[in-house]
Amino acid sequence: AINPDSNTLELSAPSSPALRLPLNPQTTDLGAQYKVRVWYDDVYGRCCGEAAQKWLTAFVGKPTRLLYKDSNETRLVSRYLPDDPTCLLPPQSGFADVFPFHITTEPSLAHVNQHVPLPLTHQHFRPNIVLAAEGASPYDKETWKRMEFEAPDERTWSMFVTSRTPRCTMPNVDLSTGEMRTDGEPMKSLRKFRCSDPGKPTYAKK
Repeated sequence: AINPDSNTLELSAPSSPALRLPLNPQTTDLGAQYKVRVWYDDVYGRCCGEAAQKWLTAFVGKPTRLLYKDSNETRLVSRYLPDDPTCLLPPQSGFADVFPFHITTEPSLAHVNQHVPLPLTHQHFRPNIVLAAEGASPYDKETWKRMEFEAPDERTWSMFVTSRTPRCTMPNVDLSTGEMRTDGEPMKSLRKFRCSDPGKPTYAKK
């Protein structure tokens, strides 16, 4: 979990003592560089230290390292790029599948649940931004180009909305057991009404 008050990443597990790590480590605190393959891209990361390595290795049961995206390396997004001039700068990412943010809305989920045989939650689709979007139509977000945010302290920032999200089969996982459903749902139903490309159901935005 991320602790915004201390600006740290906290690793916790029932059988292990909690470990707190800096969310934005200094370059001098990072170890050796490693190359990581994320789909079609090579991403370079720096080891976050021996303490994190020991903690994760003990928990996972196999040699494991925690890597921090090397700030001296660039990973340009090569798939699902928006049309120019939607983004003013070349899209970049780190260890995410493609983009770091996955956006969806309550109206979209409600519409999906009208067309699938089992009730779904946002957890099935794994977004990290869920908007109430009161009064909006389902999938309105597919027409968005840019989002503006304002924090309570009046800080503001912008986010470009770049593409629809081609779905993998993760929504077919039973969240209570961690096992894949054998009936092919909800992807089987999604393909009947939410295909942007042959065989690629969509649901949210990146």
